[in-house]
Amino acid sequence: MAHFTEHSKDMRNGSLFFLKKLTMSIFSSSAGEEAWQSVTYLDDESGSSEVPSLLRLTIEEAAEGLQSGHFTSVDLAKAYLARINEVSDFNAVLQVNPDVLSAARQLDEERSSHGIPILVKDNIATKDKLDVSANSYALLGAKPATEASVISKLRDAGVFILGKTNMSEWANFRGLNVSFGWSPRGGQTMGTYYPGSTPEGSSAGSAVATALGLSTAAIGTETFGSILEPAELNSVVGLKPTRGLIGNDGAIPISGRQDVLGPLTRTVKDAAYMLNGMAGRRTDLSGITIGVPRNTFTADPTSPIMVSFKSALKTLSSAGAKVVDNANFSEADGFKKLNQQDKGIVRSSELRRDIVQYLQTLETNPNNISSAEDIIEFTKASPAEEYPERDIGKFLWTQAEGIDVNSDKYKTMVEQERFYGGEGGILGAIDKYKLDFLIVPSSLGIGNDLAAKMGFPVLGVPLGFYPEDIPIELDHCKPNLVRVAPGMLFV
Repeated sequence: MAHFTEHSKDMRNGSLFFLKKLTMSIFSSSAGEEAWQSVTYLDDESGSSEVPSLLRLTIEEAAEGLQSGHFTSVDLAKAYLARINEVSDFNAVLQVNPDVLSAARQLDEERSSHGIPILVKDNIATKDKLDVSANSYALLGAKPATEASVISKLRDAGVFILGKTNMSEWANFRGLNVSFGWSPRGGQTMGTYYPGSTPEGSSAGSAVATALGLSTAAIGTETFGSILEPAELNSVVGLKPTRGLIGNDGAIPISGRQDVLGPLTRTVKDAAYMLNGMAGRRTDLSGITIGVPRNTFTADPTSPIMVSFKSALKTLSSAGAKVVDNANFSEADGFKKLNQQDKGIVRSSELRRDIVQYLQTLETNPNNISSAEDIIEFTKASPAEEYPERDIGKFLWTQAEGIDVNSDKYKTMVEQERFYGGEGGILGAIDKYKLDFLIVPSSLGIGNDLAAKMGFPVLGVPLGFYPEDIPIELDHCKPNLVRVAPGMLFV
């Protein structure tokens, strides 16, 4: 905790730590004895093997188990493969690495502390037999010449790739009536806390897989909300790092100026491990000042989420933090008045440019996709893409007048975003109230949107569940997944 906030003080370099949904789990390790309750699975080679409960297993515990010889990387891989098969109805995993056991065996031979298995979102290139298609048939079989540098770094650290996770097709930049977590290749990923519920966000498969214990951790991507929102709805930790901290190369883009890669894990400590030892060991918040920008919230003050948020603020205070209430954004109202069409200019313009740059790097490209226009035409023509039942409204935005990174519309909106996120928003509040970071109750409101536009890091931590008497609410996209229901995580 302290390690993050110490780095957060250089705000002008974008190292802002913008937190959402803090609870007591931040201040104590969530790794409990239950994680070491062994489960036995059949092993065709040696009879049987024991590994800890995968639902609770953390990266730290996996490393300790490997080091002590309680199990091997091959044991872990086999257990996770069995678990993936067991809960396949959730459609969290798109594709299993056919070489996963040989990769695990090689790591076992190198040293016992190696061999931590993870899953990777299907828009991140891995130089193996796995596809990278953004879950679209348009790029199925298309292979970049090299893998994403973040994957190479993880391999060097002893990680092996179990497989690819399902995701919202094109990272949720296909249509207006397409549900979160749906793709023509992977089907509909389902949320974990209520039957027929939405998994939320485009990194849906990565979040659901982490929640179900299908790997120690998963990698997702976020342009706006795609790591944080599915983490929130599936009770896992999602970390959107500062833009630039992790390279975006090898990831199919939406916006090169806003896209980031980040981990989804079961504990805050594991999120820190995934970011290469960024975790601190402090358990108190003495000397830390936290701001509450209430004029950015949209939730009803009497709603269950705000009741839990009030309790979380008390927890922060009791841990030694100074909480500054109403540390508001000076220009929040101005940002709220911008219409969605204007807000979409930047992302649509950048996708139109950045997708071309990515497609030019492909070593193979069976469908000859070279532009956003080609994607639109392929999606319309391919029955597997389920058009027009699931629309392509967001891709059509890229064809609108003025959607170009050289247009005056684009340049004006970029400057407005910098103002509303900077002096008129996050940085302005940080400077005025002398804050270490800000805290908001959920993905609702403008705080996360502005953090995404500015490239600032955000950590999402589970806050609570809806009560038993809450009315069920459905989302507006096909097939109308459950968004709010008793026992579901707050949204």
